[in-house]
Amino acid sequence: MKILVVEDDENSRKLLETVLAAEDYQVISFDNGFKALEHLEAESADLIISDILMPEMDGYDLCKAVKQHHNLQKIPFVFYTATYTSAQDERFAMTLGATRFLVKPMPIKELLGVIADVIKLEASSKIAKGRGLYRTSPSKIDKLHADRVRAKLDEKIVELNEEKNKLIENEARIRDFAEASADWFWESDKSLNISVVSGGATGFNFSNLTDFANACQSHTSNEMLKILQAHKKFSDFIVHSTDKAGKISYMRVSGKPVFTRGEVFIGYRGVGRDVTEVIALNRRVEFLASHDELTGLPNRSLFRQRLEHSISKAERAGQQLLLLFFDLDHFKMINDTLGHEAGDLLLVQATKRITERARATDILCRLGGDEFVMVMESASPQDGHRLVREIIAAFAVPFEIQGQRVYTTVSIGVSVYPDDTTDPQTLLLYADLAMYRAKQNGRNDFEFYTTGLNFIAHQWLEMEHGLRKALKEDQLFVAYQPQVDNENMQLVGMEALLRWRHPERGLIPPLEFIKIAEQSSLINDIGEFILEASCKQIREWLDAGFRVPRVSINISARHLRSPNLSKALMRISEKYGILPGMLCIEITEHALLEHAEDVKKNMSYIKEAGFHISLDDFGMGHSSLLYLKRWAVDEVKIDQSFVEGLENNEEDRVIVKAIVALGDALGLSLVGEGVESQQQSDFLLASGCKIMQGYFYSPPLLASEIETWLKK
Repeated sequence: MKILVVEDDENSRKLLETVLAAEDYQVISFDNGFKALEHLEAESADLIISDILMPEMDGYDLCKAVKQHHNLQKIPFVFYTATYTSAQDERFAMTLGATRFLVKPMPIKELLGVIADVIKLEASSKIAKGRGLYRTSPSKIDKLHADRVRAKLDEKIVELNEEKNKLIENEARIRDFAEASADWFWESDKSLNISVVSGGATGFNFSNLTDFANACQSHTSNEMLKILQAHKKFSDFIVHSTDKAGKISYMRVSGKPVFTRGEVFIGYRGVGRDVTEVIALNRRVEFLASHDELTGLPNRSLFRQRLEHSISKAERAGQQLLLLFFDLDHFKMINDTLGHEAGDLLLVQATKRITERARATDILCRLGGDEFVMVMESASPQDGHRLVREIIAAFAVPFEIQGQRVYTTVSIGVSVYPDDTTDPQTLLLYADLAMYRAKQNGRNDFEFYTTGLNFIAHQWLEMEHGLRKALKEDQLFVAYQPQVDNENMQLVGMEALLRWRHPERGLIPPLEFIKIAEQSSLINDIGEFILEASCKQIREWLDAGFRVPRVSINISARHLRSPNLSKALMRISEKYGILPGMLCIEITEHALLEHAEDVKKNMSYIKEAGFHISLDDFGMGHSSLLYLKRWAVDEVKIDQSFVEGLENNEEDRVIVKAIVALGDALGLSLVGEGVESQQQSDFLLASGCKIMQGYFYSPPLLASEIETWLKK
């Protein structure tokens, strides 16, 4: 069975060929009616499937020619069209003698079914003889044909007009977007001469793409020239431009070569964007990564690099180098009293006074807080001696801060390369030790490092090493000091206190090792150790049937800044089944002055989880009603320094009465700590403080000893 396919669209024609061939039909195809008719005059077919809209001779003319041809008029003719789809089109097609009129697209299975039906009808001669000879007059047929073509042309014109209007609208929309965009658009001719199409960057003064290459910041000039000469694409090249006022602008440009259909280069098209602010921001970020934002001085990270570089220079030149370590005296008190803004202003002015006395080659850096260091290259100890005296004298003049006169002094430590050490980190440690000795000597002074100070450093390191070992080898344990209601002498609470039983030195006083622990991450490990030991002991007491009062656990300022604190509190309390309300988290006032985000998160968790909050050392100069309110503190502890002076110091008595009155007004529980005499106890009770803690009632006790209190 031979089928002739007439279809000008190549994809549709190939599809029909493939589908029909798969059904074992012999298929021949052409892309217009004229070619198909020439073939039919030479070789007939059993079925013709034709599109209508085709070049040279359309499907209507082909059908008319076939039906007028004596030898071809009986061939079944099927129209398969996507353009002529109306009822009038179908009637006209049937008038010409078509067997079927099918509209694209049509499911393949359905199309094959129609073709099979047509062939079957032809085979059984059920198609009326003479069907091909249309009965309408040729002139009328021609008129109908012309009408159908004209109607389709009118429809096509309407479609084209609609498409034209859409293109105009889209062009206007794109132009609006371009004008509103931060990008600007440019193009060049084949000689690389530039014309800005839309927008335009501030300070744009380029006339040729080679100007881009000469002003390129992100790549070398030669790299960009090679790209332009090779007519290649380039993306995100940074170029700079200077306007008439001398202002420098930075632009990010990208370009794509444009070729004709014949692959002839005719220029570039591209986009650009003003990135001056982005470049400035990036430079600011880079600066802040290595500099202190407040003072503009190099920070700790850059200081290390500068120090190592300076030591290398000194080593090559065989010269001495001095490292000065500065610490402002009583800065914390000023910061807490006048506020952080005043503290920042003081740091800026202190920086100015130091730099004004320093040499141009001296490198001043801020390590953090109120600590500064200075590297003095090519300097002798005599040079350092002279400079530190000038700086100390400069600090004798009061600072003007927010309309107030503020007095502060400075303590300075000095170490010398290579006399003291050749190692940068050790040189810093020695300067720090010398500064610490200057503070011990009364502040407002300076000290040069000596070997005697090295002994202190070794003691410090030895103690830290011992603490690490103590944690691993169970040398640490917890003692509990009772908190007593003085009215009925009942146990209402207890404080968990850390103790260290050294295998050689015996019990080491907490004052000797707590400060060292706080200077390292050990304090966090120790805090978790106390928490775990206390929760474990509380569980043992509860399981033994004791009624256990609330236990206070100290959390250091460093631990309060840790992002792991809240997880540790949750994990350990849940591990032993201890309700948060049975624990009181004891925090110093100093810790609440921290503004770190982790401090806020931890304090929020502690309160929301149901733990009690106690403020230790209350009244030591950092107190703030804002913190009492913000963190909903449950309890304040009157510092033992005030309790100690109750017997002989009227000032301390007044302060204690004020603290008690404040606690009552805010509905806070009060604990007087460090009570060691009947007189102190009586005064606190008379002032309104009922709960007390101290050696007058009991020293810290082992867990087994505290059970005597629990049995009461």
